[in-house]
Amino acid sequence: MKFTCNKVQLIDIVNTVQKAISAKSTMPILECIKIDASGDGNVVITGNNLDLCIEYNAVCNVTEGGTIALASKMFGEIIRRLPDGDVSINVNEENNVTKIKSGVSEFNIQGLSSSEYPAVPILDEKFRFTLTQNKLKNIIRKTISFVSLNEGKKPVLTGALFEIKNNYLNVVASDGHRLAVVREEIKENVSDSKFVIPGSTLRELLKILKDEDSKVDIIVSDRNVLFDFEYFQVYTRLLEGDFLKYDAIISAVNTINVKIEKKYLIDSLERALLLINEDISSKSENKVPVRLNIAYDKIDISCITGKGQVNDTVNVELEGGELLIGFNCRFLLDALSACDEEKILMEFSAPTSGCFIKSINENSSYVYMVLPVRLYN
Repeated sequence: MKFTCNKVQLIDIVNTVQKAISAKSTMPILECIKIDASGDGNVVITGNNLDLCIEYNAVCNVTEGGTIALASKMFGEIIRRLPDGDVSINVNEENNVTKIKSGVSEFNIQGLSSSEYPAVPILDEKFRFTLTQNKLKNIIRKTISFVSLNEGKKPVLTGALFEIKNNYLNVVASDGHRLAVVREEIKENVSDSKFVIPGSTLRELLKILKDEDSKVDIIVSDRNVLFDFEYFQVYTRLLEGDFLKYDAIISAVNTINVKIEKKYLIDSLERALLLINEDISSKSENKVPVRLNIAYDKIDISCITGKGQVNDTVNVELEGGELLIGFNCRFLLDALSACDEEKILMEFSAPTSGCFIKSINENSSYVYMVLPVRLYN
């Protein structure tokens, strides 16, 4: 195999496919990227960790076809440190030694046979729909921090539910202590359906997606989903299991409504978090909750830790009764930071019931729920 590719183009390709490479694996082949060059000038570079697969198609100057698997980390670092200009890659098919050359710099590294590299998933398409990159990125940004990191309790919660109802896409994430529901209209006429995408895939997609209007085709099969970016494709396995019945949660009726300027509440909570972060004697943030005392068109915010005490006040528009309630400070901040509007609505009902955070508009495209922390004194 022998081909030439511009360094800038090659770096972009490698940076993309490396997001599907296992950092450490019992199978050395999974720490590699596969390069497949054909005689018509098409080069396909693939990363695959069995759960996530990224395949990038590029047009290069190919003088001899062939395939090779190269250690991803080493190959990527070599390409980044080469002089600017064209990079030539030449593989000895007999021993898989690969020569990488740019200008006066030259590397010879040992590759592996690509025969054992895992194949790209084959999809039996059920349906597809399209979103722009910026819309998909915004959906993931608003939900990813709510995805559970603990596989022990309920593995399906380590992903986000994508549910299509009446030509709307609802993306739902929960770690058992909080819930995020984000809604986006889709143009295609797609039958109601639902599937769960692993959080690890969504985190990598968030790094890939750009703030632009170019399209991403989302193609769904029984076990896999393909995100088609035209020049490259991202395949991911789906998680199995029953997700939360979120409709019943977000339809709860709340009697205390608070309209508030988001910035002032975030600023106040971040000041409280300074003390919480310093309290290294606490093993859990839930042991040092932030207290919200809601009354008389204001919220008094306080927190007591082993390092000190903080008291703050934020003015609000209050409808309903008074309430004293405690929360994990970081969980509240995650929900508030995901809201788009400067002024938001917070709904409460009791000290042991969740706080719902919504847009003040009736047709809110998102709902966040954070469960409270019990206050003992």
